[in-house]
Amino acid sequence: MTDTLQPFRRYCRQWLADNCPDAMRASANMFDLSYGGRNASFISEDARLWAQRMADTGWTAPEWPTEYGGGGLSQDEAKILKQEMHALSARPALTGHGIWMLGPALLQYGNEEQ
Repeated sequence: MTDTLQPFRRYCRQWLADNCPDAMRASANMFDLSYGGRNASFISEDARLWAQRMADTGWTAPEWPTEYGGGGLSQDEAKILKQEMHALSARPALTGHGIWMLGPALLQYGNEEQ
């Protein structure tokens, strides 16, 4: 990665430190994660807050285009975000088939009607 991404790294590090609740800074098993969809479920108010803050930035799906609710990050920027989340032990704010399977397939192969 280039030095031009260092300001983004610093921004991510500071934003995560300021916005990730302490309770969301620990390793989690599959039962401790928040799952999205119409009936999103959260294990705690901190989990709901964390998901909302990440969604507000588009970072629940960082590489998706902003017009579809994503963060519009490049692959390198998304990698930095992931590294900084790992360094803080920040849990994923939201997970589910829509984020890691259905959404990417629609973005690659879908059309506007879908």
